[in-house]
Amino acid sequence: MTTKNIENQPNDFEKVIPTAWMVAYRRTFSDIPFSQDIFAKLEALRERKDQKEIPADLKRPELAPQFEARHKLIDKLILQTGFDQVLELAAGFSSRGLSMSKDNNFNYVEVDLPSVISEKEQIIKEIAEDHNFPIPNNLHFAPANVLNFAELEEATSHFDKTKPLAIINEGLLRYLTLEEKAQVGKNIHRLLEKYGGAWITSDISLRKIFSQENTIMAGYVEKISELTGKDIVGNRFETEREAQDFFENLGYSIERHSFMEVLGDLVSPNNLKLSETQVESVLEDAVVFVMRCR
Repeated sequence: MTTKNIENQPNDFEKVIPTAWMVAYRRTFSDIPFSQDIFAKLEALRERKDQKEIPADLKRPELAPQFEARHKLIDKLILQTGFDQVLELAAGFSSRGLSMSKDNNFNYVEVDLPSVISEKEQIIKEIAEDHNFPIPNNLHFAPANVLNFAELEEATSHFDKTKPLAIINEGLLRYLTLEEKAQVGKNIHRLLEKYGGAWITSDISLRKIFSQENTIMAGYVEKISELTGKDIVGNRFETEREAQDFFENLGYSIERHSFMEVLGDLVSPNNLKLSETQVESVLEDAVVFVMRCR
């Protein structure tokens, strides 16, 4: 399949949207700013729209430390880079944009599917009204398909072209085929060639991580595959070395960071009464790659 075909082919990413709800739910067990607000608004919105209920066996909170860790580690790495322009792909119902854009030095753009971005804007508007503060002028929302370079490039129209860019994503790649992963990597590479900066992603889907998720929640990966219609197991990397080779072949240099770097910052393990062994089992093989154009 050619690049052009991948960029323009129909894709049923809408089926993946319920996973954003599950991430938002698990963040409520953390102290990530605005997580409680966003989830409460999301639930109210779901009720108003009479949306399909999330299966009960996918609502369990045991994976909350994984989601808290990836959020906090990416926050930490953004600040370490010193970049103050951030493009978040598949932003879902993350509160990072609202939190970071309260600092006027940041210019933040959230990208997701049109239906998600529409709901997100409504939620942020309601939270701002509840807390009596204006939506920051440096927080922007852009509908885009990550496989389509033209749409991604349009999303960067809010940025200063003379300054480097942090492109981030927490989840997304596990739902893409290897060919689609490559297309996203090429699109991001083109943007970084233009701006400079780095791609910061926790979305390195490894066999070990899927195995750990299934150990904590029996059959979790298979149930997510059924819900989304995506072959998550088939889309994975067998080893971290395989993932590194994949991205290096796309023209990136890689700086590796372990989720364990933020273990001491997590509050969800205590809130959920999880043992140290339980928490470490879900974090020890999880990584964030900070990737720059070679």
